[in-house]
Amino acid sequence: MDRMGVLLAAYQYKLGSCFRCPRKSTQVTRIGEITSGDGETALCACRECVQELLTRYERSMEQMDTRPRVVQLARIKASRGIEAD
Repeated sequence: MDRMGVLLAAYQYKLGSCFRCPRKSTQVTRIGEITSGDGETALCACRECVQELLTRYERSMEQMDTRPRVVQLARIKASRGIEAD
């Protein structure tokens, strides 16, 4: 598996809608959130958009001649209430 494949496989996906593109009822993963006084709204992206965002990040790091840092993925609660890595 190539480096991008490893990165994409590290995320946990579930059925949902992508905030970046018009894909609905597709496999998405939580990549962040918007926080306001009313609470928190999850931002989920599909596999294709996650790949595009990771590629853009790596290219920007190359242009700045900076080595990409390892990003800690958020922990997601498993269905049994046990935290998954």
